[in-house]
Amino acid sequence: MSDEPGPIPIDIVGDVVCPYCFIGLRLVNAVVASVPGLAVDIRWYPYQLDPDMAAQGQDRRAYLEAKFGAETEATLARPAEMAREFGLELAFNKIQRQPNTFDAHRLIRFAYGFGVQTQIVERLFQAFFLQGLDIGDRTVLIAVAAKSRLDPALVEAFLNGSEDAAALRQEMADIRASGVHEVPRFTFAGKQDIVGLKPAEEFADALFNSIEEG
Repeated sequence: MSDEPGPIPIDIVGDVVCPYCFIGLRLVNAVVASVPGLAVDIRWYPYQLDPDMAAQGQDRRAYLEAKFGAETEATLARPAEMAREFGLELAFNKIQRQPNTFDAHRLIRFAYGFGVQTQIVERLFQAFFLQGLDIGDRTVLIAVAAKSRLDPALVEAFLNGSEDAAALRQEMADIRASGVHEVPRFTFAGKQDIVGLKPAEEFADALFNSIEEG
């Protein structure tokens, strides 16, 4: 039997319309990359910032005005500035629709079985925040999946079905019931938790502690 440790599991709870979750993924990747040869297994768990969003989404301007009012500009400026530290230029001006992310989370869950979950999450973030695409649109989701070499016909058939919907709703309900009310949330090796974005040093400490405890 090998004594070699397996990949360090990193669980992330988040939503793909959350800019801090996008930045958080880049931050985790940067910290992991700072440890040569370290193997990690990133697993995404679903959370909807707006679970009551209409299935067809909402006009982005109306959504922002209703949610943030006069604070909209300042609210968007903070993540935009933070994202630039990771080479990301968030194109908030390109976003026309605020989507319902339920189908996006279905796709993420589906992608896990094909080993491309993190790729799909990254591409969804890019589609929404960099290209301004409506990631509530199944045509967009199928195109995102195809870029990660998932069979478009298979993905389309999956999204047009509903077998997974009840299980996903239950998973999200369980996550909220467990006390998760703020995202992103990161768990390293099932032990070290970080809620929200913290300095890179805190992520590194959590990662190193999880390695030592593992």
